[in-house]
Amino acid sequence: MKPENMKAKFCFMLLLYGLSVSAQTRLTLEQCRQMALDHDKSLAIANEQITQAEAQRKVARSAYFPKLDANAGYMYSYKNISLLSEDKFIPVGSRAADGSFSFTQEQVNNQWTLVNGQPAPLDANGQPFDPKANPELIQWKNYAYIPKDEFKIDANHILFGMVGLTQPIFMGGKIRGYNRMAHFADSIARTQLTSGQADAIYSTEETYWQVISLGHKVKIAEEYKALMSKLDANLTAMHDEGMATKNDMLKVKVRLNEVDMTLTKANNGLRLSKMALCRLIGLPLDSDIVLAEEIEAENSETNEVPETTDVWKNRSELKSLDFLSKIADSKVSIARSEYMPTIGLTAGYLLSNPNPYNGFKHDFAGNFTVGIAMKVPIFHWGEKRQTVNVAKSERRIAEIKRQEAAEMIELQYTQAHLRIEEANKRMESAQKHMEQAKENMRFANMGFEEGVVPVTGVMEAQAAWYSAYSEAIDAHIDVKLSKVYLDKVSGQLHAELSENQDKK
Repeated sequence: MKPENMKAKFCFMLLLYGLSVSAQTRLTLEQCRQMALDHDKSLAIANEQITQAEAQRKVARSAYFPKLDANAGYMYSYKNISLLSEDKFIPVGSRAADGSFSFTQEQVNNQWTLVNGQPAPLDANGQPFDPKANPELIQWKNYAYIPKDEFKIDANHILFGMVGLTQPIFMGGKIRGYNRMAHFADSIARTQLTSGQADAIYSTEETYWQVISLGHKVKIAEEYKALMSKLDANLTAMHDEGMATKNDMLKVKVRLNEVDMTLTKANNGLRLSKMALCRLIGLPLDSDIVLAEEIEAENSETNEVPETTDVWKNRSELKSLDFLSKIADSKVSIARSEYMPTIGLTAGYLLSNPNPYNGFKHDFAGNFTVGIAMKVPIFHWGEKRQTVNVAKSERRIAEIKRQEAAEMIELQYTQAHLRIEEANKRMESAQKHMEQAKENMRFANMGFEEGVVPVTGVMEAQAAWYSAYSEAIDAHIDVKLSKVYLDKVSGQLHAELSENQDKK
C-alpha cells in the first residue's frame, strides 16, 4: 500500500473514532424506565415464573379429563404352566333328569337293595349308603382318563399389550383444590412481577435524578471555580500594584484549590452515577449518556400532599399474601379430601399371546374391559387428621404474615406522606436561602470593588451561595423522589403496571 493511501486510511479511522467518542445517547426518564424493565434479569426470571405457573395451571386442569395410556411388553418364562398336578381319572356316569350328575346300576359294581321301597347301593361290607353323602364308596366300572401333559400351557414366550382409559368421577374435591392452587400460584407470579417492576422503576428513577443532581452540581462547581478564579486574578493584580496583602492572595489560592477538589469530586460522582444508571438500563458502563430532563434551582414547584386513604391496600405484596392465604385454604380442603372416598371409571382393551380365550394357543386375541374402582380410607393411625392440622397451621401463618405486611405497608404510606411534607418545606427553605445568598454575594462583590468588604467576606459569600445552590438542587431532587416513593408505597405504580400487563 502506498504511503499516501495509508495516511488517508489512518485519517479516516481517526475521524470515525472521533465521531464514535463524541456520539452521545440522549435518554428521557420514560426511556430509562422501559430500558430498565427490559434489562432487569430478575424481571426476566419473574416472566419465566409466570410461564411456569400458566403451564402448572394447565396441568392441574387436565386432571378433570380422562387419561389414555398404552402399555406393551414381552416376558420369557423358563417353565410352562400346568393346570393339573397329576393324571386324572374321572368316573363315567349319567345325567339325571334335573341335569345333575348321576349313575345307574349298570355303571357301578356295587350290589343294590331296597330301603323303604327305594333302591340303594351297598358298600363292601354289605351296608346300604347314600351315594351323595359318601361318593367314595361307589365302585365305578368305567373311568375317563385325562393325562396331565395334555393340560400344560406353552407360556415360555408371552406378549401382551393394553390400551387403558381412566376417568376420575369423584376425588373428594382434590382436583378442584389443586386447580385453585394453580390459579392462585399464577396470580402470585403476576403480582411478584409487578412488584419487581415497581422496584426496578423506583431504583432507575432514583439513579436518574441523582445523575441530574450531580450534573447540576458540576455546573455550579464550575461556576464557583470561575468566580474564585476571577477573584484570584483580581487579587493577584491588586497585590502586584500593592493594593492587597500577600496573606489575602494566599487565602484565595487555598480556597481555589479547595473548590477545584470539590469540582473533581463532583465530576467523579457524576461519572459513577452515570455508570450506575447504565448498569440498570443495560448499556455499557462507559456509555456517554445525556439525560433529557432538567431542573431549575430557581423554581419552587412542590408536590401536592394527597389525602390519607387506604389505597395502599392495592400493593402487589398484599395481593400476593392474599393469594398465599387462599392457597393455604385450598391445602386444607385437599387434606380434608383424604377422608373422602375416591371413585374412578376404567376402560381398556387387552391384547395377549398366548390366547387365553382359545386354549392358550399361540395367536393374538383381545378383550374389552369396563369397570368402576373405588377407594375408601378406613384407618391410618391419625395420618389424615394430622395432615389437616398441618394445613391449618400453614393457613394461620399466611394470615399472620399478611397482617404484619399490611401494618408495615401502612407505616410506609404514612412515612411517604410525611416525606412529601418535609420535601416541600425543604424546598421553600432552600429557595429563600438561595435568594438571600445570591443577594449577599452581589453586595459582597460590590463592597469588595469599592474597598469596603475584605476578601474573606467575598469568599464567605461565594461559599454560602454555592452551599445554598447545592441545597436547592437537593431539595428539587427530594421533591421528585418523594413523589415517586409515594406512588410506589401507595400501590399506584403497581396498579399502572398491572394495567399495562392486562393490556398486553
